[in-house]
Amino acid sequence: MEWYWILLIVLGSIIVFAFIAILLYRPLFKRMADIVGSFCGILVFLLPMLIIAICIKADSKGPVLFKQKRLGKNKKLFTILKFRTMCVGAYEKGGIATSESDSRITKVGRFLRRTSLDEIPQLFNIFIGKMSIVGPRPVLDWEYEDFACEAFESRFKVRPGLFCTVDSVARNADRDIQFKMDAEYATGYKFIVDFKAFLGVLKTVFSGKDVYRDEKNDYTKKDR
Repeated sequence: MEWYWILLIVLGSIIVFAFIAILLYRPLFKRMADIVGSFCGILVFLLPMLIIAICIKADSKGPVLFKQKRLGKNKKLFTILKFRTMCVGAYEKGGIATSESDSRITKVGRFLRRTSLDEIPQLFNIFIGKMSIVGPRPVLDWEYEDFACEAFESRFKVRPGLFCTVDSVARNADRDIQFKMDAEYATGYKFIVDFKAFLGVLKTVFSGKDVYRDEKNDYTKKDR
Protein backbone atom coordinates (compact mmCIF):
# COMPACT_ATOMS: atom_id res chain seq x y z
CA MET A 1 0.00 0.00 0.00
CA GLU A 2 1.29 3.43 -0.99
CA TRP A 3 2.24 5.85 1.79
CA TYR A 4 -0.38 8.42 0.78
CA TRP A 5 -3.15 5.86 1.20
CA ILE A 6 -1.91 5.11 4.69
CA LEU A 7 -1.83 8.87 5.41
CA LEU A 8 -5.39 9.29 4.11
CA ILE A 9 -6.62 6.39 6.26
CA VAL A 10 -4.95 7.80 9.38
CA LEU A 11 -6.27 11.32 8.77
CA GLY A 12 -9.72 9.96 7.95
CA SER A 13 -9.77 7.91 11.14
CA ILE A 14 -8.78 10.95 13.20
CA ILE A 15 -11.52 13.05 11.62
CA VAL A 16 -14.15 10.36 12.17
CA PHE A 17 -13.07 9.85 15.79
CA ALA A 18 -13.10 13.61 16.43
CA PHE A 19 -16.61 13.87 14.93
CA ILE A 20 -17.89 10.99 17.09
CA ALA A 21 -16.20 12.47 20.18
CA ILE A 22 -17.89 15.84 19.61
CA LEU A 23 -21.23 14.18 18.84
CA LEU A 24 -21.09 12.04 22.00
CA TYR A 25 -19.34 14.65 24.13
CA ARG A 26 -22.09 15.09 26.72
CA PRO A 27 -22.86 11.44 27.54
CA LEU A 28 -19.38 9.96 27.21
CA PHE A 29 -16.35 11.95 26.07
CA LYS A 30 -16.58 14.85 28.54
CA ARG A 31 -15.84 12.47 31.41
CA MET A 32 -13.09 10.80 29.40
CA ALA A 33 -11.54 14.22 28.72
CA ASP A 34 -11.75 14.99 32.46
CA ILE A 35 -9.93 11.78 33.39
CA VAL A 36 -7.19 12.14 30.77
CA GLY A 37 -6.81 15.89 31.28
CA SER A 38 -6.64 15.73 35.08
CA PHE A 39 -4.24 12.77 35.04
CA CYS A 40 -1.89 14.59 32.66
CA GLY A 41 -2.22 17.74 34.77
CA ILE A 42 -1.31 15.86 37.94
CA LEU A 43 1.80 14.43 36.27
CA VAL A 44 2.86 17.83 34.92
CA PHE A 45 2.29 19.65 38.21
CA LEU A 46 3.57 16.92 40.52
CA LEU A 47 6.94 18.60 41.15
CA PRO A 48 5.48 22.15 41.31
CA MET A 49 2.90 20.90 43.84
CA LEU A 50 5.66 19.49 46.01
CA ILE A 51 7.57 22.79 45.84
CA ILE A 52 4.43 24.78 46.65
CA ALA A 53 3.69 22.51 49.62
CA ILE A 54 7.19 23.10 51.03
CA CYS A 55 6.83 26.87 50.55
CA ILE A 56 3.46 26.92 52.34
CA LYS A 57 4.83 25.01 55.33
CA ALA A 58 7.89 27.28 55.49
CA ASP A 59 5.79 30.45 55.23
CA SER A 60 3.14 29.87 57.89
CA LYS A 61 1.79 27.42 60.43
CA GLY A 62 -1.03 25.12 59.38
CA PRO A 63 -1.87 22.41 56.84
CA VAL A 64 -0.75 22.55 53.22
CA LEU A 65 -4.25 21.94 51.87
CA PHE A 66 -7.42 23.90 52.45
CA LYS A 67 -10.42 21.56 52.63
CA GLN A 68 -14.04 22.64 52.53
CA LYS A 69 -17.42 21.04 51.86
CA ARG A 70 -19.08 22.24 48.65
CA LEU A 71 -22.25 21.36 46.76
CA GLY A 72 -21.59 19.01 43.86
CA LYS A 73 -23.67 17.19 41.29
CA ASN A 74 -27.23 16.54 42.53
CA LYS A 75 -26.37 18.79 45.50
CA LYS A 76 -24.23 16.09 47.09
CA LEU A 77 -21.56 17.49 49.37
CA PHE A 78 -17.94 16.77 48.55
CA THR A 79 -14.62 18.01 49.91
CA ILE A 80 -12.88 20.52 47.69
CA LEU A 81 -9.07 20.65 47.80
CA LYS A 82 -6.98 23.78 47.39
CA PHE A 83 -3.60 24.96 48.56
CA ARG A 84 -4.00 26.98 51.76
CA THR A 85 -3.51 30.69 51.08
CA MET A 86 -4.64 32.19 54.39
CA CYS A 87 -3.77 31.77 58.05
CA VAL A 88 -5.41 29.02 60.09
CA GLY A 89 -8.96 29.97 61.11
CA ALA A 90 -9.04 32.86 58.63
CA TYR A 91 -12.66 32.36 57.61
CA GLU A 92 -13.87 32.57 61.20
CA LYS A 93 -11.96 35.84 61.54
CA GLY A 94 -13.68 37.63 58.68
CA GLY A 95 -15.16 35.45 55.93
CA ILE A 96 -13.73 35.39 52.42
CA ALA A 97 -10.87 37.63 51.33
CA THR A 98 -12.06 40.55 49.18
CA SER A 99 -8.76 42.36 48.83
CA GLU A 100 -5.13 41.44 48.21
CA SER A 101 -4.21 43.60 51.21
CA ASP A 102 -6.16 41.31 53.57
CA SER A 103 -3.75 40.59 56.44
CA ARG A 104 -5.02 37.01 56.73
CA ILE A 105 -3.50 36.09 53.36
CA THR A 106 -0.01 34.65 53.66
CA LYS A 107 2.93 35.79 51.53
CA VAL A 108 2.94 32.56 49.55
CA GLY A 109 -0.85 32.60 49.46
CA ARG A 110 -0.88 36.03 47.82
CA PHE A 111 1.23 34.67 44.96
CA LEU A 112 -0.82 31.49 44.67
CA ARG A 113 -4.08 33.44 44.44
CA ARG A 114 -2.75 35.89 41.88
CA THR A 115 -1.54 33.03 39.65
CA SER A 116 -4.44 30.66 40.50
CA LEU A 117 -1.91 27.98 41.45
CA ASP A 118 -3.89 27.39 44.65
CA GLU A 119 -6.48 25.63 42.46
CA ILE A 120 -4.13 22.86 41.26
CA PRO A 121 -5.15 20.25 43.91
CA GLN A 122 -8.64 20.28 42.41
CA LEU A 123 -7.19 18.09 39.65
CA PHE A 124 -7.57 15.23 42.14
CA ASN A 125 -11.26 16.12 42.58
CA ILE A 126 -11.64 15.96 38.81
CA PHE A 127 -9.82 12.65 38.47
CA ILE A 128 -12.02 10.88 41.03
CA GLY A 129 -15.20 12.22 39.45
CA LYS A 130 -16.32 14.85 41.96
CA MET A 131 -15.59 17.72 39.58
CA SER A 132 -15.08 18.44 35.90
CA ILE A 133 -12.54 20.60 34.07
CA VAL A 134 -15.34 22.93 32.95
CA GLY A 135 -18.62 23.27 34.83
CA PRO A 136 -20.56 25.42 37.30
CA ARG A 137 -18.50 26.90 40.12
CA PRO A 138 -18.71 24.70 43.27
CA VAL A 139 -20.40 26.71 46.02
CA LEU A 140 -21.03 26.42 49.74
CA ASP A 141 -24.51 25.23 50.72
CA TRP A 142 -25.33 28.46 52.53
CA GLU A 143 -24.15 30.57 49.57
CA TYR A 144 -26.90 29.07 47.45
CA GLU A 145 -29.71 29.46 50.00
CA ASP A 146 -30.46 33.10 49.13
CA PHE A 147 -30.58 32.31 45.41
CA ALA A 148 -32.29 28.91 45.49
CA CYS A 149 -34.99 28.83 42.81
CA GLU A 150 -36.15 26.58 40.00
CA ALA A 151 -34.34 28.67 37.38
CA PHE A 152 -30.95 27.84 38.92
CA GLU A 153 -31.55 24.18 39.81
CA SER A 154 -30.15 22.89 36.51
CA ARG A 155 -26.63 23.90 37.61
CA PHE A 156 -26.64 20.86 39.91
CA LYS A 157 -27.37 18.39 37.10
CA VAL A 158 -23.71 18.41 36.09
CA ARG A 159 -20.41 18.17 37.96
CA PRO A 160 -18.99 21.48 39.22
CA GLY A 161 -15.91 22.67 37.39
CA LEU A 162 -12.38 23.87 37.96
CA PHE A 163 -13.22 26.44 35.27
CA CYS A 164 -16.64 27.92 34.60
CA THR A 165 -18.05 30.12 31.84
CA VAL A 166 -18.49 33.10 34.15
CA ASP A 167 -14.75 33.07 34.95
CA SER A 168 -13.96 33.85 31.30
CA VAL A 169 -15.86 37.16 31.42
CA ALA A 170 -16.23 38.13 35.09
CA ARG A 171 -13.99 36.15 37.41
CA ASN A 172 -15.60 37.55 40.56
CA ALA A 173 -19.13 38.19 39.33
CA ASP A 174 -21.98 38.61 41.79
CA ARG A 175 -23.69 35.40 42.77
CA ASP A 176 -26.90 36.06 40.79
CA ILE A 177 -24.89 36.50 37.58
CA GLN A 178 -22.81 33.44 38.36
CA PHE A 179 -25.82 31.21 39.05
CA LYS A 180 -27.59 32.42 35.90
CA MET A 181 -24.58 31.62 33.71
CA ASP A 182 -24.04 28.30 35.50
CA ALA A 183 -27.66 27.29 34.83
CA GLU A 184 -27.37 28.31 31.17
CA TYR A 185 -24.18 26.27 30.87
CA ALA A 186 -25.68 23.15 32.45
CA THR A 187 -28.63 23.11 30.04
CA GLY A 188 -26.71 23.80 26.85
CA TYR A 189 -23.06 22.84 27.19
CA LYS A 190 -21.21 21.11 24.40
CA PHE A 191 -17.63 20.66 23.26
CA ILE A 192 -17.27 24.11 21.67
CA VAL A 193 -18.70 25.78 24.79
CA ASP A 194 -16.21 24.00 27.04
CA PHE A 195 -13.35 24.74 24.66
CA LYS A 196 -14.13 28.47 24.52
CA ALA A 197 -14.60 28.62 28.30
CA PHE A 198 -11.26 26.86 28.85
CA LEU A 199 -9.40 29.30 26.59
CA GLY A 200 -11.24 32.28 28.06
CA VAL A 201 -10.38 31.33 31.63
CA LEU A 202 -6.72 30.79 30.74
CA LYS A 203 -6.67 34.33 29.37
CA THR A 204 -8.10 35.79 32.59
CA VAL A 205 -5.75 33.69 34.74
CA PHE A 206 -2.66 34.85 32.84
CA SER A 207 -3.85 38.45 33.07
CA GLY A 208 -4.06 38.14 36.87
CA LYS A 209 -7.21 40.31 36.96
CA ASP A 210 -10.39 40.07 39.07
CA VAL A 211 -8.91 37.78 41.70
CA TYR A 212 -10.67 39.61 44.52
CA ARG A 213 -14.16 41.02 44.86
CA ASP A 214 -12.95 44.60 45.08
CA GLU A 215 -11.52 44.18 41.57
CA LYS A 216 -14.88 43.61 39.85
CA ASN A 217 -14.88 44.66 36.24
CA ASP A 218 -17.53 46.63 34.36
CA TYR A 219 -19.28 43.45 33.22
CA THR A 220 -20.26 42.63 36.79
CA LYS A 221 -21.35 46.15 37.63
CA LYS A 222 -23.56 46.71 34.61
CA ASP A 223 -25.38 43.40 35.04
CA ARG A 224 -26.27 43.80 38.68
